[in-house]
Amino acid sequence: MANIKKRVDNLEKRVTTLEQQVSNVATKLDMFIEESRAARKRQDDDMREIRQDMKDMRTNFDSKIDGMVKHVRNMSIVTIIGVATIVVAVLLK
Repeated sequence: MANIKKRVDNLEKRVTTLEQQVSNVATKLDMFIEESRAARKRQDDDMREIRQDMKDMRTNFDSKIDGMVKHVRNMSIVTIIGVATIVVAVLLK
């Protein structure tokens, strides 16, 4: 009977130890999940910022291209007028 009592006490100690270990693992798992969520949020914020920067760059680039197109168009018109003036001057001589 004393042997059974000793075994039961030993088992109770082991169960208590296992409960503590499970509790520690659960706490560590909760911390890991929390850290993972925080890292994911940081990553999402960074991606959002990068996308906004790319959108701003594209908008600036589009406006610069539009300015260049206007400049090229104006230069083409001036060139055509110049060539026409030269042709008219040559024909009138």
